[in-house]
Amino acid sequence: MADIFVHKQHRDEPKVSGWAAGIDVGGTKTLICIGTAERQVVLRHKFPTVHTKDVHFFFERLFWELENCLEQTGLSLEQLKGIGIGFPGMVDNDSGTITHAPAIQWSSADSTHVNIRSIIAQRYSGCLVLDNDVNMAALGEQWLGAARGLRHVMMVTVGTGIGSGLILNGELYKGAAGGAGEMAYWIAGEEQARQAAKQKGTDEFGVFESLTSGTAITRSVKSALASGMPGAHMIRLAEGDRDKVGARHVLQAAAEGDIEAQTIVEPALAHMAMALTNVISLLNPEMIVIGGGVAEGNTYYLDEIRQRVALWTDIPCTIVPAELGNEAGAIGGLATILGSAVR
Repeated sequence: MADIFVHKQHRDEPKVSGWAAGIDVGGTKTLICIGTAERQVVLRHKFPTVHTKDVHFFFERLFWELENCLEQTGLSLEQLKGIGIGFPGMVDNDSGTITHAPAIQWSSADSTHVNIRSIIAQRYSGCLVLDNDVNMAALGEQWLGAARGLRHVMMVTVGTGIGSGLILNGELYKGAAGGAGEMAYWIAGEEQARQAAKQKGTDEFGVFESLTSGTAITRSVKSALASGMPGAHMIRLAEGDRDKVGARHVLQAAAEGDIEAQTIVEPALAHMAMALTNVISLLNPEMIVIGGGVAEGNTYYLDEIRQRVALWTDIPCTIVPAELGNEAGAIGGLATILGSAVR
C-alpha cells in the first residue's frame, strides 16, 4: 500500500517561485517528494520499489507514479524546474549509468549498456540530476536537516547496507570517477583485504558493509543463537520468536544493558568508530551525520560511536543523528534542483 501526504497551500502563504521533484529509489521502497524553492515539501508519496530486469518498464512505472503525484498538486512535468533521483549504487550523472548496485535488479544486466538519461528523456526533457542515494541524503541533510548551512559534512547511513556522502567546501564531493564515499568497500584488515580481492569486479556487497551493516549484525546474532547463546532478552524483544531476532532487537537490548547483545554489536561499533576517526583525521569535517535504520532512534549506537571517537582523536567533530529520516534522499533530490548544490 502506498503512503501519500499532501500539504495544501493556504492563501496567506508566500507565492511559490519554483517546483521540483526529488525521488529516492531504495531496494525496498521508493519515495517521491514534490517541493518548492522556499524549502517546503508539499507532497510525499512512498510505494514499493518495482523489481524488474526491464529498465524501460522500471522508469515507465516510476514516471506513472510521479505524474499521479503532480496531478494531486495541480502540476505537470513541464512545470518542474527539474527532477533529482537517487539510486543505491555508484551513479555517473553524465553518462546516466549505475554500477555496484546489487539492490537494483536491472543494474547488473543493463547499466553498462543502457543510458538511463535517454530512457528518461522519452518522458521528461527538463533538468535531470542523477546520483547515489547517500549523496542525495547528504545534500538533503545539508539543505533542510541536521547539517543545514554547514560546509564540511559527512553523511553515513547504516541500514541493510552501508553508505556515505561527502560535502567539502560546501560542495558535494564525488572524486575522479564518482566513487568518493563508497565506504562499503573499505578494507578493515587482512582477512577483509583477501575477501575484497575475491569480490573485485562483482556486484557483491562490500567487505566493510559485511562487518558493520544491519545485515551484518543480524547475521551475527543468528549465528550466535544457532551456536547456543541463550539470547533471552533479544528473543523477548522479538516477541518470543528467536527466528525474528535482528539488528534492531540487538541494539535495543544492548541499550538496555544486555551483555550478550553488547558483545554481538561490539565488532560493528569498533570498525565504524575506527573508520570515522580516520575520516576525521583525513578530511576534518565539521559534522558527521549518521542515519539509516540501524542508527535511527537508538541513542546507544551513537553514544558508543561518539565515546570511541573521542578517545582516539582530539580533532573536533560533531557526530549527530540524521533529522530527515528516510526522506533525506528525496529531499536531497530537491536540493540538487532548487538549492545551491553542485550537480
